Amino acid sequence: MGLVPEKKVRFSDFELDFGRFELSRSGQPVRLEGLPLQLLMFLIEKQRELVTREQIADQLWGKDIFVDVEQGINTAIRKIRIALEDNPAQPQYLQTVVGRGYRFVAVTSTKGNLAPSDSEGADFHVSAEEFGKAIMAAAGLQAGDTPVKQKLRRESQPSPDALRTDGST
Repeated sequence: MGLVPEKKVRFSDFELDFGRFELSRSGQPVRLEGLPLQLLMFLIEKQRELVTREQIADQLWGKDIFVDVEQGINTAIRKIRIALEDNPAQPQYLQTVVGRGYRFVAVTSTKGNLAPSDSEGADFHVSAEEFGKAIMAAAGLQAGDTPVKQKLRRESQPSPDALRTDGST
């Protein structure tokens, strides 16, 4: 039937199961709502990288959503810290980069299992980010494209008729 990707990331006594959309501590589920959990997954994917508030807003809400993004980010970060029992003054997991964004700083280990329907392809794995980039490339899109950028790129490319060299129309 194909491959069902499962990714589990462990840090300290926590485990984040991306496939089940679940955070647990010492095997016990930790309550964390959908949006904060999505943000935690995103920060872990970008481990040790600065993730700006703009990147977070784009990831969680997209560019054309009119919500109080600043308050939404603050609330999600607060809920993550509560769930992880992380002290912002001495962070073990989530570091604030004042005026810029956040960085997930804990040491992690990843279990990226694939559950193949047969043994074929058992060593093949593609991250969600790689998969998204492949879909965008196949669609002729680039990361950060807006409808205006897409239109300008199409208009700047020569038409198929302009590429003909045999004089036919």
